[in-house]
Amino acid sequence: MKTNLAPKLIHDIDNDTTLLWFHTSNRYVVTSKINSDIIQQYTNPDFHRDLFVAYIQQNFDLKKEEANQLFNDIATFLNEVNQNDNTTPSFQGETSTSLTPQIEEFYTFFDKTIKIRFESEVIKSLVHPQIAHHSTKNCSKHDTLFDIFKTDDNLHLLKNGIHVGSYKTESFHFLQGRFALELTNTIHNTLIDNWIAAFHASTVSNGKESIMIIGDSGNGKSTLSVLLMAHGFDILCDDFTPLYADDKLYRYPAATSIKKGAFEALKPYLSTIDELKTHTSGPKKVNIKYVPPIQNYKEVDSYFSCNKVVYVKFDAEKDNTLHQISSGKILETLIPDSWISPKETHAIKFINWLKQITCYELRYHNNDFAISKFKDLFEES
Repeated sequence: MKTNLAPKLIHDIDNDTTLLWFHTSNRYVVTSKINSDIIQQYTNPDFHRDLFVAYIQQNFDLKKEEANQLFNDIATFLNEVNQNDNTTPSFQGETSTSLTPQIEEFYTFFDKTIKIRFESEVIKSLVHPQIAHHSTKNCSKHDTLFDIFKTDDNLHLLKNGIHVGSYKTESFHFLQGRFALELTNTIHNTLIDNWIAAFHASTVSNGKESIMIIGDSGNGKSTLSVLLMAHGFDILCDDFTPLYADDKLYRYPAATSIKKGAFEALKPYLSTIDELKTHTSGPKKVNIKYVPPIQNYKEVDSYFSCNKVVYVKFDAEKDNTLHQISSGKILETLIPDSWISPKETHAIKFINWLKQITCYELRYHNNDFAISKFKDLFEES
């Protein structure tokens, strides 16, 4: 059997669910415990096809043809899941001297001044609206320089003249994510190689710990974050939550993006929402406002531990409920949209972090219910 196709790490989430990590592709797969056991038998070096088929027939009461088909299905699955889908285009330039025209913007984060040169207003719109509240006037000095520009159908990111990454225009969110990670690293004086993951999640804090909020697009996690901010909580991150090697979630001081459907709902809690500029985002030209944090980030801590993750779903047709769930359901939402370091040491730390968290599902249509439940969750600690 092909032991090189076997998952490198196996973590039982509960009695029925297992998380598999494949080193070659840095792929995480959430599957049933039974499937995990079968895959381990398939990759057993002492098993050949006939032994595997006999094992399946004996243990799962399948006909020989069915057991052979299962063998073929597992072979296909393992070959696919071990494929390293690295389609990022290369870029050979080391400096940004070819940038014309240049739009220069300066931003202040904590004690750092950041300069960004954008090739065009369109490219500027990919990054600037989220951090516009940090804008400052032209400075004679800066600590870090970023360049963002486009050649053909590729977007490029440079940091201090060094190429960081190139991304297809249609996948501009990968550029946004890498920029956010590089900026976070610059702000906090951390090491770029020590980031374990960057989650597509929002995170709020009570000044002592943090709670991560995840959910499918349009289910209100950012809206809920703003509601919680209006009730005294601190938004640590919106849509981009980075996890460092010290098992802490670090602040990304961007504004929180709110879609048009939530504008009216937030007015009773955020009197300034009408004054915020409306932007259009993405191919569907969605109307978005960016809500700056109320709390002065200079006066609060920059990182917190996180022991709770809440899957949020706004549902006007269902009862308001909050209940504990398996981390397997959380992972099905969290992993596909997140970046997780391909290093084995980081994969181990990520799985160990998962072991420490308690997971919940919040379904709500009543804002007061949701806010009260988050207060309860923080008070439980």
